[in-house]
Amino acid sequence: MLGSSLVFEKPFLEQSICMPPSFELVVCITSTALFDCSESHEIWKHQGVEAYKVHQRARVTVPLEPGVGFPLVKSLLALNGVAGKHLVEVVLVSRNDSETGERVRYSIDYHKLRITRMSFTCGTDVTYYLSSWKCDLFLSTDEKQVRKVLSGSGVFDGMAAGLVCNIMPELASIQPNFM
Repeated sequence: MLGSSLVFEKPFLEQSICMPPSFELVVCITSTALFDCSESHEIWKHQGVEAYKVHQRARVTVPLEPGVGFPLVKSLLALNGVAGKHLVEVVLVSRNDSETGERVRYSIDYHKLRITRMSFTCGTDVTYYLSSWKCDLFLSTDEKQVRKVLSGSGVFDGMAAGLVCNIMPELASIQPNFM
């Protein structure tokens, strides 16, 4: 059974049919791809969900640091300003519940990201909700989720997905051999 999903969406007036039609790329990104959630993820993994919730509540006004997908999202959102129209929309998707998602929302505001729609799925796999968002591109740090979307089956038909990961530490350790 799927868990409930809490969805935050733009006000109805912004979506009115009076708006001129335009092409819009909808990018769904997980909170762990957008922000560095490694510390809280370790707490969840080693101490359990209750310790994780306590950790998130205690740090609700401590912004998360940018994650590996942050620069890409910032650049995609900047296209809207350069073009003078809405070309790209970024939707945040997260397995958090609405309470633990407060820190993510605070971080979005802190970093001045123009992300107005988000979904907190209370532990349910976020890929179940991608078609509801009319997602064109899904970005995640979870290879299993990316492979699921790239399988192209059913609701994922025509949807692109990418695994975002930090390859810099690996590259930094590689020394060229000039001899």
